[in-house]
Amino acid sequence: MGDYKRIRQELMYQGKVVGFYKDILELPNGNIVEWDLVKHPGAAAIIPVLDDGRIILVKQYRNALGYKTLEIPAGGIEKGETALQCVAREIEEETGYRSDHIMPLIEVITAIGFCDEKIPIFVATNLVKTMQHLDEDEEIDLEIMSLDEAVALILDGTIIDSKTVSGILAYKETITK
Repeated sequence: MGDYKRIRQELMYQGKVVGFYKDILELPNGNIVEWDLVKHPGAAAIIPVLDDGRIILVKQYRNALGYKTLEIPAGGIEKGETALQCVAREIEEETGYRSDHIMPLIEVITAIGFCDEKIPIFVATNLVKTMQHLDEDEEIDLEIMSLDEAVALILDGTIIDSKTVSGILAYKETITK
């Protein structure tokens, strides 16, 4: 089986966060195809764990769906910032907690069929209460629950965000070993 070869890539539109591209590829069988590609600069997410084992989730409006969703805190990695620096910033901005103990958990690709967005997911413990510092376009409510409650919300279809589902289930697996 041969290789896939990108013949060219055309930027169709550059948005505030993502770029929309048309890729022209040659398949191993020689066919020429056009594929859509969304390029994302990167994001990172974090599971904040309180001393009693409960986790903090954020509830926020998501325009793509038209309603509020329950998620782990996350945000875009800013220029010159590492994923670890991003989650340390985001946890305090979104939840009003900070942590001096942040560990990597897993990395996910959110929409592998058309987007290159990778999200490393971390776990934070030793949380210290501070204050939320929301961005001007954010309105976030906090929901604190046990890990089992969060898993139940995944299984009943309430929590549908891919990074949150992946992160919570991976975290549950790591602490039950």
